[in-house]
Amino acid sequence: MFVSEDGDYGDSADLLDREEQEEKKEEEEGEDLLPLPTEFDFHEYGVMEKFCYSIENEEVFHGLSLAIKGSGAFGRFKEGIHRYGIAERWYRYRDEALRAEAIDWCEAHDIPYTDDRPNMVSPADAEMPKHDLYQSLVSRLSPLFQGEREWIVNTANFAALVYHTLPELNWAGFYFLEDEELVLGPFQGKPACTRIALGQGVCGKAAQQRRTLIVDDVHEFPGHIACDDESNSEMVVPLLKGDVLLGVFDLDSPVRGRFDKRDQTGVERMIEILVELTDNPGGLP
Repeated sequence: MFVSEDGDYGDSADLLDREEQEEKKEEEEGEDLLPLPTEFDFHEYGVMEKFCYSIENEEVFHGLSLAIKGSGAFGRFKEGIHRYGIAERWYRYRDEALRAEAIDWCEAHDIPYTDDRPNMVSPADAEMPKHDLYQSLVSRLSPLFQGEREWIVNTANFAALVYHTLPELNWAGFYFLEDEELVLGPFQGKPACTRIALGQGVCGKAAQQRRTLIVDDVHEFPGHIACDDESNSEMVVPLLKGDVLLGVFDLDSPVRGRFDKRDQTGVERMIEILVELTDNPGGLP
């Protein structure tokens, strides 16, 4: 004789029968469950190797390829992606690899795959040729600005889109012209210099000359203003509304020689769209 948890009385045969039924139920339920993949099923080292081969810049490619050789590869790789300013690109690349692994696992077990993450800039951007990448960026601007013409709002979203799409950047942002000096506006990256006089540094020169400047090595540029010691190359594009100078858009990279004519053409076209679709500060027409 036994007393159950709910106070009912029964004999030993009833107890054994109940235990057998519970065990059978657990076995049947267990047959419908699949063990989920663990961290040991994801081969991150192989993903790191593929990531290295996706990098166009030879200096960065060779640096990371050497970093992942031998003992301590993971630590050196992590240090390298931060040194080269491509950590964000790596994490997007790894996330996409994890997503692909999840899709393959679901398909192998006839399980529908759903992705309820918020919309993000595609990690595939990092693999696009520059021409295609800028075409993609240009196509995103009008939807990004749809229903919004406020200057700060649109320049903030512009800087974020560029920073999180173009590879090998460590800073992207605006300086606006106010009383003959450039004043820091919306940006992505480390804290920056707040005011730059016209004619000083790469930003000041680009504003003064009203033309795009590309500097392969900022340390060789006379009067360079070092807001971030990790920056090694820079491109600055002026913001013009007709003949009126509004400011500049500044891009920095830890990689020497990061910017070229393709970058200049692409960013200048994006700036044209920004100025066209945004109401400029100070009530300018």
